[in-house]
Amino acid sequence: MRTLNKIFLLIISTQLSSCGIKEMEFDKSKWNERFDGFYEYRENMVQDLMENHLERGMEIKKVVELLGEPGNYHNKKENEIIYEIKVDYGWNIDPMEGKELHIEFDKDSIITNYKLNH
Repeated sequence: MRTLNKIFLLIISTQLSSCGIKEMEFDKSKWNERFDGFYEYRENMVQDLMENHLERGMEIKKVVELLGEPGNYHNKKENEIIYEIKVDYGWNIDPMEGKELHIEFDKDSIITNYKLNH
């Protein structure tokens, strides 16, 4: 009976660990790929992008060279740019959930902060 419980626990944990985001290394060529109006790879790459490619002190023009033009959002601050990562509409025409990468910069266009808003 104990062996059966261990096997069952192993199967359940394997199933749960296979769910979720499949992280991948940032790839500039895939960052702006869209499928059916959605960015296909951004959610998978954003962690690597933030850990290994973005840094405070970087010039904002270097970010735009790396990621392309940011989205034109109405609710942004004057000193930030935003990249859409994910939008989930569910069964509605209005977004139910979204993720965005916010990059803040100073008056000299130098990155001061960046964060993922969910």
